[in-house]
Amino acid sequence: MDTKMKPLLSAFCIALLLSGCSSIPQNEHHDDNLLASFNINDYRVIDLSHVQSEDMPAASVLKLPEQDFFMSIEEGDDYNIEVISYAPHTGTHVDAPYHVIQDGITVERFDPTVLIGKANVISLAVSGDYQITLSDIQKWELVNGNIKQGEGVLFDTKQDAFWSLDNERYIENGYPTLSVEAAQYLANIGIDYIGVESISPDGPEPQSHRVLLEKGILVVENLKDLDKIGSPKTFVIGTIPAVEGASGAWVRLLAFEPI
Repeated sequence: MDTKMKPLLSAFCIALLLSGCSSIPQNEHHDDNLLASFNINDYRVIDLSHVQSEDMPAASVLKLPEQDFFMSIEEGDDYNIEVISYAPHTGTHVDAPYHVIQDGITVERFDPTVLIGKANVISLAVSGDYQITLSDIQKWELVNGNIKQGEGVLFDTKQDAFWSLDNERYIENGYPTLSVEAAQYLANIGIDYIGVESISPDGPEPQSHRVLLEKGILVVENLKDLDKIGSPKTFVIGTIPAVEGASGAWVRLLAFEPI
């Protein structure tokens, strides 16, 4: 593809997505007016992903990121090039079914657009050791409308406020989890993914993971700033690196809110 066309196609696709379109009519492939209808300055963009670093909080069994530069401009090379080594279940990341299911699919086999689309933001002031219940979700729906098939569900719990402190505050003192009953309810709806502001929607046993991942529903962990979205329904754009055979991968997730 001509590299000059890529920015145009990207703007075109985003304009379609933000307008709620699901397909591109054949007669609109070169519609300049449609391309011009999307202006990034008309939206607040909220970055929902943490910076991945060697000192971020993580479960003690996980390897934190390491960077090893084997070429360096400072040392006389023409380029800076490094090897990055990390466990994909650190930082803001997505879990694939293979994470908890031996014959589950791996990240490269997922639709790369699964994290693009409408998402529900369920705000609960429940940071710390709290289990999100089916009742919590249904009460939210009574006020904000039903969660629909193919949408995402993001749990704003304020747990991300402890991220910059330490493992004790973010993990060991407890974090919000999702009850199996609530996970089953969301699985029955047929959502595309859930996102949480903690290391997991589960405690020691991955019960809700299994309920969701067995249905092909992805789990995104260690999100941030969901409270900055400011509305119960939003539009999210993200994607998953195609890492062959991987049980998870880092992701960059963005929410778009009209100004």
